[in-house]
Amino acid sequence: MRKLVLTIVLCLIAGSAPAAAGSWRLEFDNRQLPSLSYSEDGKLTFVLGCGRAFGLHAKYPGKAGRAGKATLMIGDGRRTMKLVGELEELSGDDDLTNFVQWDLGFSRQDPDLFGKRWKRVEKHLLDLLGGASPLTISSKTASYQLPKIDAPDWRASIERCGR
Repeated sequence: MRKLVLTIVLCLIAGSAPAAAGSWRLEFDNRQLPSLSYSEDGKLTFVLGCGRAFGLHAKYPGKAGRAGKATLMIGDGRRTMKLVGELEELSGDDDLTNFVQWDLGFSRQDPDLFGKRWKRVEKHLLDLLGGASPLTISSKTASYQLPKIDAPDWRASIERCGR
């Protein structure tokens, strides 16, 4: 009987560990536009999605201001990329993260938006995300890590996105 109880407890612990650790998901909206997200304990931590715009949302590490310009660093242990974006004001129970960058920092009026220079920046970001194990998200005062992306076909889906 003792062995049976121990086996059940070990199975429950082993079965619940991956859910608590968080997970990567690749999802498509009703227009088949992709978004890659990482959530932990039911809270979104990181979202990369595309369509008419290329959006990156990430939980801001450390204490963030209420709104305005912000800088975030993404790294894989060897390389880093500086992202300049905005802080979003979050309301109450909103589980969406609070740093946002649109179109990799290019303005809507920029003739290079979705051009060769933009594609180089996109490639750099996707290379960084794809090679990171773990992925480090940092601000000037704090950082956190996300596990290696394990969502199948995430990169090809983002690269094929309808721009």
